Amino acid sequence: MSHKKILFVCMGNICSSPMAEAIMQSLMVKTSIYWEVDSAGLRSWNIGRRPHARCLRTLREHGLRSDHFCRQFTVQDLRYFDYIVAMDDAVYKELLLWSNLYRSTKDCLVLRLSSFGPDGQPTSINELSPTYKLRSFRAAYYQIKDCCKYFILSQKISIVRYQLPSSEEDYAYSEAEPEKTMETGQPSTKKKTRKNPKPDPIKSDRNLMSDTLDLATNAFLSGVYTKVLTTPAPKYHENTSNCRQRKLCLQCGKKFLDSL
Repeated sequence: MSHKKILFVCMGNICSSPMAEAIMQSLMVKTSIYWEVDSAGLRSWNIGRRPHARCLRTLREHGLRSDHFCRQFTVQDLRYFDYIVAMDDAVYKELLLWSNLYRSTKDCLVLRLSSFGPDGQPTSINELSPTYKLRSFRAAYYQIKDCCKYFILSQKISIVRYQLPSSEEDYAYSEAEPEKTMETGQPSTKKKTRKNPKPDPIKSDRNLMSDTLDLATNAFLSGVYTKVLTTPAPKYHENTSNCRQRKLCLQCGKKFLDSL
C-alpha cells in the first residue's frame, strides 16, 4: 500500500476542512490505513486559531476530537501533497487556478470531495460558516463522512479489519465474582462458584521444570528436535462473511466501511 498525503481545503479552515480531517483520520484508524492528512484554508482570516466551537462540538458528539490549528494554503502544499481535496465548488475553482499557475513536476491532483458519492456519482455537501447553526454542522458531518468512505474505496486498497480475541475467559471470571446487594452492601445469597485454591508457586515451578526436562529428554533420545515450550494460539471469533482473513476484498471492505 503506497503512502498517500491528503490535504482538505476550505475557505477559512475553521469549519468544514478540519471536520473532514478528523473524520478521515478516524476512518484511517479503523481500517488500518496509514496516510498523512491535513487541512488548510485559502484565506488568512483564522491563522493560529482553533476550529469553530460548533465544529468541535459536532466531532465530540461522535467521539472524535481535533488538535488542529488553522493555517493558510501555500504553494508548497501543491508540491508536497498527493491529493488536494476542495470542500466546495468555489474553493475547487480557485485551487485549479493555483495548480495551473504553480504547476510542478509532482503529480498533484485537485479534487472535489462532493464528487465521491454513491456509485461514483457526485453528491452535495452543505457549506458551513461560523454563522450557521448546529444542525447544519450535524448534517454536514454525515455528508462528509460518506464522501470520505467513497474516497477510500476509490483508491482500490486492501482494508484490514482486526478481530479481537475471545472474551470467554473474562466472562467466566466476572461470573465468579461475588455480588453485593445495594441495600446492605453484604454479599448476596446467590449460589457462588467455587474458586480454585491459589497454587503454590514453588510446586508449580518444580512441576514445570520436571515436565520440561522429560520433554527435552524424549526429544533428545528420539533424535528429532521439537519445540519444548509453545504458547497456545489466540482464539478469534469466526467471521460470518466470505473473507475470513484480516484483509478484506473490495466488496467486504465496502460493507465494513458502511458499518462504521
